[in-house]
Amino acid sequence: MVNFSLEGKVALVTGASYGIGFAIASAYAQAGATIVFNDIKQELVDKGLAAYEELGIKAHGYVCDVTDEEQVNALVAKIEKEVGVIDILVNNAGIIKRIPMCEMSAAEFRQVIDVDLNAPFIVSKAVAVVCESCAERNADVITLSNPTDAFRQDEACVIKRKDLCAENQKLVPVLKDKGGQYIPSQLDDLDGDGQWDELTFVRKYG
Repeated sequence: MVNFSLEGKVALVTGASYGIGFAIASAYAQAGATIVFNDIKQELVDKGLAAYEELGIKAHGYVCDVTDEEQVNALVAKIEKEVGVIDILVNNAGIIKRIPMCEMSAAEFRQVIDVDLNAPFIVSKAVAVVCESCAERNADVITLSNPTDAFRQDEACVIKRKDLCAENQKLVPVLKDKGGQYIPSQLDDLDGDGQWDELTFVRKYG
C-alpha cells in the first residue's frame, strides 16, 4: 500500500478466519502489520491459518470465545507474551440470525446481542487494560456494525437502522473530543422510505 505503513504494529482482528475480517487482516498484513486473529473453534482457526499462509502471511491464530471475559483476558495476555502488545483491535466477530423477529426466540436474540454488542466491549476493555499499563502506548479500536442482524427480514429493522444513523450523528462530536472518528455510510444520508427500501432488505424480501 502506497504511503501507508503498519510496520511494527500488532493487529488483533476477531473472528478473522474468513470473510470481512480475513480481508481486513490481509490488508493490514500487506501494510506491514503482524496479524493475530481468533475464532471459536480450532478447526476454524486452522482454516484461517491455512488461508493466510496461501497469501504468504504469517498470522497467529487462537481459539477464544469473545463473549467469555475470562477467555478474552487470557487471550490478550497470551498475545502480549507471544506476539506483542496489541496496537490495533478490530472487533469484527459477529453473527446473523436470519429469522423474522416474530419467529425468533429470546435466547436467539440474546446470543446476537452477546456476540455483536457485549463481545466488542469485553475485548476492547481487555486490550485497553493492557495498554493502560504500558507507558505511552495506545491501541486503535475499530468496531464493525451490522445493526440489521437481529431483525432480519422485518420492517422494524429499517426503523431501527434509521434511528441508529441519527444517533450515530450525535456521537460525532463526542468521538472527535476523544480523539476518535465516526465513519458514515451511504445509509446515513437517505431521505424517505423509498430510498431505504431500495438499499435495504425490505425491497429484497418484501
